[in-house]
Amino acid sequence: MDRATERAFKAAVRQEVAAKLGGEEAGPERVKELISIAVEAIAFDFGVALSPAESIALSNALIDDFLYYGPLQPLLNDGSITEIMVNGGGVDVTDPALPFLPPIVYVERAGRLEYRPDVAFDDSDHLRRIIDKIAEQAGARCDESHAMGCAMLPGGRARATYVVPPLAPDGPALNLRTFKNDLLSMEDLERAGALSAAMSDFLRSAVAARCPIVISGGTGSGKTTLLNALSGFIPPDERVITIEDTPELRLRTPHTERMQTREANTEGQGAVTMRDLVAIALRRRPDRIIVGECRGAEAYDMLQAMQTDHPGSMTTIHANDPDNAISRLRTMVGYADGELGRDVIMQQIAESLRGGLVVHTDRLQDGRRKVTSIVAVDPLPDGATVIPRAELFSFDVEGVDAEGWTVGSWRACGIQPQHIKERMRAAGVWYDPAWFFAA
Repeated sequence: MDRATERAFKAAVRQEVAAKLGGEEAGPERVKELISIAVEAIAFDFGVALSPAESIALSNALIDDFLYYGPLQPLLNDGSITEIMVNGGGVDVTDPALPFLPPIVYVERAGRLEYRPDVAFDDSDHLRRIIDKIAEQAGARCDESHAMGCAMLPGGRARATYVVPPLAPDGPALNLRTFKNDLLSMEDLERAGALSAAMSDFLRSAVAARCPIVISGGTGSGKTTLLNALSGFIPPDERVITIEDTPELRLRTPHTERMQTREANTEGQGAVTMRDLVAIALRRRPDRIIVGECRGAEAYDMLQAMQTDHPGSMTTIHANDPDNAISRLRTMVGYADGELGRDVIMQQIAESLRGGLVVHTDRLQDGRRKVTSIVAVDPLPDGATVIPRAELFSFDVEGVDAEGWTVGSWRACGIQPQHIKERMRAAGVWYDPAWFFAA
């Protein structure tokens, strides 16, 4: 069966099954039964002799279309894949009036990209139906006026971001960032080589001592994974409220309340922002507030929470290094109140992060994710305009081996963070000076 015939065959089966269902809700077994019957009937109508293997393959592909996420379902079932990228196929340059070409699929595995020509869509409409399903399941819209979006798949198994025409000139495109069902602990990250034993022990005590922590890093560098792991050190009797755009955090502490932003409806009403949720969270008796990622004016409220009655709060921020994280915080606080001067903003950041940490994560050239720097933040001296900070641990890259793996090692910088030391001792948690002299 050639590709054109296969597409027509599948379209006929989909139409037949949809007509049989008549819009009624049907369980998976009923759908599978109808697809199996329709495949045999349409094969007869088309005059196609299907082998048992071909019949099973077509039925399974159609079952994935009806019940799951089409050709992407096997990739979602593959636990070694961390991201699925579906690009628009573009237009046929010989005849731009033709429909979009079929999408192209790449995956990320062990931090490296792989082209997957074996994962085929019938056409761009095939992908669009999957995007529409994802948006509908999340209660979102996907049309010309809402041509991009972000949504979680049911059960939190993956986060989807999508772009469709007119914002996507090459046809609809979709990214799926997958999440493992088994949460990684700090011990798991240590065994995987994401950080050293001394760094892990230090961070354990920092969380227990309620040091404010900002986790910085680029896209896909492991910020959320690290934050989830650190939550395992929060005492179980503390109440934690999490605030996110999409619910990616899965904390290891039992007393957790989750809150999520909401976009405006079709009339432009009903939007709930990060800043709205931080404000209401402060009135809900949290011991700590965790913001999934600070991107705007909510940074001001987050810093206020850290500075007052909610020490030990944590957040992530997109940044290239710890210095850039402080700079981005300054910019975002400026969004909240344009009348605040630079010096006042820096004073606010310094007071909020006093005795706290900026923990930076990186995805290395070989795709591995590591904690590459831990920086302590000190109070701002009178008259100073630069927040004092001291690097406690650093990952030094030494080069690349013959197989393309990054070679490097962690280095303890030999500096003891005095304000953090005071916090740990006041909280009665373990503090070991040896951490800072042998990573």
